[in-house]
Amino acid sequence: MDSNIELGAAADRNLVGSFRKLAEHVQGGAARERDGVFAFRTGLPIALFNGCIIHRPSSVDDVSAALDWLGPDLPYELWIREGMLDGFAGLVSDMGLDSQDWLTPQMVLAPSATVPGPAPGVSTHIVVNEATYEEFIGVFAAGGGTDEVARRVFPRTFVADPDVTCITALLDGRPVGTSVAIRTGDVAGVYAVGTLRDARWRGVGTAATWAAVSAGRAWGCETVVLQSSAMGYAVYEAMGFRTVVRYAIYARRHVSA
Repeated sequence: MDSNIELGAAADRNLVGSFRKLAEHVQGGAARERDGVFAFRTGLPIALFNGCIIHRPSSVDDVSAALDWLGPDLPYELWIREGMLDGFAGLVSDMGLDSQDWLTPQMVLAPSATVPGPAPGVSTHIVVNEATYEEFIGVFAAGGGTDEVARRVFPRTFVADPDVTCITALLDGRPVGTSVAIRTGDVAGVYAVGTLRDARWRGVGTAATWAAVSAGRAWGCETVVLQSSAMGYAVYEAMGFRTVVRYAIYARRHVSA
């Protein structure tokens, strides 16, 4: 793959496939894809974990049907690929969705990028047993979630899936970061990169990201993709990731009782 069009399509497939994988493993989760509109729901009361992704040309009616399928009781995110935004401006306005200023980039790492060693005091390891699973869950929960949410998002079946690798990053032996690699065909995606607040800016997130890249390459995936927040963009760009397509994200974060 060498063109932005091909790489953008590969990144989109992984984005959709990763949320599909999440819905497969979360109890009560479901997913559907019709006419270029992918929708998924986990039932969790968090917008990130329910949503709709418009990754190919679609009609307003098709998107409205997907949002109706999500139901009236769940917060969700609506992802719209850049270049398709104008066609859904009226829908977004009518739905009263919150917008974010940042257009989220789908970024791809050059196949030739060399994985460096971690910063001093930083190490990573893969979740492979009950002890390392509990360690991973503990970091995710401490990062702003709860133990219950962490276990629902990352049940043991998800961690054991052959297309998933979960990683914990440590600083001076203390678990403080996470990342997840998810494979869709010959593409690997990097997800759930996070560092506990008191351990940031020490190279933990970078090491966790490189560990997920390494997991993808261990599967034989030459193409590795991720979506970047505004805070992480400069870090990922310095690692060699480049933007191939961007998404606008709109959210229904609160649901009326």
